[in-house]
Amino acid sequence: MSHTRRAISFLPTTAVLEMTYQCNHRCLFCSCPWMAEDGAFVKGEELSTDQWKSVLDLLSRKGIQNICFTGGEALLRSDLPQIMEYAAQLKVQIIKEEAGQLVDKTASPQLYLLSNGTFVDDIVLDRCKKYHVQLSVSMPGLSAFSELTGGGDVNKILRLFGKARDKGLSTVVGVTVTKKNLFELYETISAAFLAGATQLLLNRFLYGGRGRRYARELSLSREELTEMLDVAEQALKDAGRYGSVGTEIPLCLFRPEKYQRLDMSTGCSAAKGFFVIGPSGKVRVCNHSQVELAHYSGIDTLKTDSYWMKFVQSDYLPTMCAGCHDIGRCAGGCREAAHINAGAIDAPDAFFIKEGG
Repeated sequence: MSHTRRAISFLPTTAVLEMTYQCNHRCLFCSCPWMAEDGAFVKGEELSTDQWKSVLDLLSRKGIQNICFTGGEALLRSDLPQIMEYAAQLKVQIIKEEAGQLVDKTASPQLYLLSNGTFVDDIVLDRCKKYHVQLSVSMPGLSAFSELTGGGDVNKILRLFGKARDKGLSTVVGVTVTKKNLFELYETISAAFLAGATQLLLNRFLYGGRGRRYARELSLSREELTEMLDVAEQALKDAGRYGSVGTEIPLCLFRPEKYQRLDMSTGCSAAKGFFVIGPSGKVRVCNHSQVELAHYSGIDTLKTDSYWMKFVQSDYLPTMCAGCHDIGRCAGGCREAAHINAGAIDAPDAFFIKEGG
């Protein structure tokens, strides 16, 4: 995704729209805040079709170039086709630098759909092709798939990648890595590519949501994190493909120069590269966050929201990071996962808390 900032808007250029709280899977690693068993995250009334269209109108006026539909499971909303069609017809003014000069142009937003794949059929695939939607499907393992998702069918997902390829669609396989599926990570990535997937989105397990209950049995150690990265790099190299890691990793835990196929971020993109609008219309800095901010109708108030501005200004670095020569290009790991795990956005990443670093 491009994160070029539009000069006349304070918002990031990517908006993640959580269309519904509902999901047909019960993933052990799910980090959606409303799935936490303590019930601290209060679910509001989900936005109507017209309200989501209002959100999209607002985003287009604000110059949002990338719109990602997710959930829960977005395809559980019967009106999603209508909402996606509406989004595809919008026009966004984009100001960006090309060849050293500012260029002002109008274009349709790039659309993305993140799904667990259960309800992706030929109709959905044809719709994605028609509206140029980048489809990403979760596939956390092969033999571990059913346990980790609460009963999903991995063979259906593999067939889905093949159908998408036959229709000329590029697809992303999303793999959240835990202790339960690390042992078959190479085989999982390879199977997805052989079936027809074209890119990899890798995530480490992060503390939050339903995953809080299973953190002890799912969380990776530092050694397992290194194994995750090394295995993914090798699988990508062998397949001649490329991938990325979707969650921040502290720079002190890996050597970036080792990885030529796997793109990794060490900085936090929340409120800078992207932001989230939840099912009830409340803005959050990222999908891991439990902190709801302004309603979308008052989105301009984020300019003076202290919590939002902490992320914009990177005012959240752990004390342990003070004096590090990499400060400024590393956020010390996922700030919201640290917040949920240890009670503050400037808390150390779980790797350091767990192992006493």
